[in-house]
Amino acid sequence: MHNFCLAVLFTTLTFSSNAQIVSCIDKTVVTSLGVGESGVLDVNAKWTNASTLTVRFLGGSLYIQQKIKQYAHVWENYANIRFNFIEYGDADIRIGFNRGGYWSYAGTQAKRINQNEQTMNYEGFNENTREIEIKRAVLHEFGHALGLLHEHKSPLSRIQWNKPAVYAHYLQMQNWSPQQVDEQVLNRYSVTMSNKDYDPASIMHYPIDPALTLNGYSVGWNTDLSPGDKKLIGEMYPFSTTTTSTGGNNASTVYCTLKNITLDHNVYIGGKYGMRIKGTFQVDNAQGRRCKFVTCFYTSNGTPLRDFNQQYYSSNGNVAVGKDIVPNYSSTLFTNEELFIPYDELHLLNGNHSLKTTTSVFDDQNREIATGGAAYFTYRNGPVFSDIVNVQSFDNTNFKLVVMPKFTIENARSEQFSVVAYFYFENETPVTYYDNGLGQYRNLSFSSAFAPGYDITTYNYGYYSDLFLNVPYSYFPSPGRRTFYKYFTAIFKDGQQVATSNWATFYLDK
Repeated sequence: MHNFCLAVLFTTLTFSSNAQIVSCIDKTVVTSLGVGESGVLDVNAKWTNASTLTVRFLGGSLYIQQKIKQYAHVWENYANIRFNFIEYGDADIRIGFNRGGYWSYAGTQAKRINQNEQTMNYEGFNENTREIEIKRAVLHEFGHALGLLHEHKSPLSRIQWNKPAVYAHYLQMQNWSPQQVDEQVLNRYSVTMSNKDYDPASIMHYPIDPALTLNGYSVGWNTDLSPGDKKLIGEMYPFSTTTTSTGGNNASTVYCTLKNITLDHNVYIGGKYGMRIKGTFQVDNAQGRRCKFVTCFYTSNGTPLRDFNQQYYSSNGNVAVGKDIVPNYSSTLFTNEELFIPYDELHLLNGNHSLKTTTSVFDDQNREIATGGAAYFTYRNGPVFSDIVNVQSFDNTNFKLVVMPKFTIENARSEQFSVVAYFYFENETPVTYYDNGLGQYRNLSFSSAFAPGYDITTYNYGYYSDLFLNVPYSYFPSPGRRTFYKYFTAIFKDGQQVATSNWATFYLDK
């Protein structure tokens, strides 16, 4: 589960005659993947902290409506969010009871849905539905409505799926194709679309039958919010704080009300890509005092990012961006106050980095008076490679060795790279050959150029191969006996090595 979804999440819960949840469906329609040398994946469906969300029913009996209200309000004990059920007018969440299962859009994705359509659905709820089924379904769907995703798809879960059994199960139960099973069950979210720690007790977790895993791992029907659910939702929507400050001889309570906090990624300002934070908030009882609007940056586990050049930093030496704000009145509304930080000021090496921000307002004594809660994102700095796995084949018709490096590269669309294979004997002595053009012996290596065509480009996986290194047998010595060789491949950009593989071995009889 997770607090972000720039992509629509649409979940479906199907009840059998025993009112058992059979399946939930994710539909991801929009993602934002990086620009240029640095990239960001942000999947954001988080409401502004301290919001009151209006909820309207599009049908349903009075009994069922009261039950939904009862269990929806449970989330309010742990999140600084309120649900206001209304009878008429526009609503943030609209609950229907049409055919089509049990589902909800994730968080603010509901804003994209026409007001006469439901954003949450409970097809089979009636007076005969068991209390426990109502409870877990409502808690689950309102978790989605707050921006949480399915926990079984956490990249941290390491569930050892028995794939043939999973395919057969969902073909029988849902008539899903293998591709649909991959998308809905087996494929994991990115790190930032999940909880920081895998939580099998989460209300957002699928039940898992032991027959669907290789090691008998199973998860039962979760019917309550887990401690992990409560912790995460509390971090996303922390309860507001107030502080008492002394102004002259009088003590007054300084407080702040957040109206809206937005994060925009891949914004180009001053010749650099970065993140823009906008906030609308009201500060009371701080007229003429120098307050602050600040965003701080952390790894996803809460470790502050350290600053190294004192360009964007906090007083304790961590990465932050902020500005002074001075209220002109006893009650002052600040509209679209803006902060910007270039990505290179995060001081991170090339690779995927799971990060989070917190945006807060502080009074003139550096005490937090309001916070927007945690916002997660993945920062991709430079090209990002998966492990390189080398596969070789032998073309005895054309007398050559064919090396096919298998890997995935992200955040490097249209950039120029080369992959090079370096050959050695079994004892790691370089294989050499005589270069007639140079009139000398050289170490044996072969290379090939490539330029990724997509934001995420995969080479040599699937039913076809598209990146080869063709090495004629004639380049290898002919000792007249079986000889074992080893090689590795390395990827270069602008003359710098950016990725390398482990050793691969083969032999030739020459």
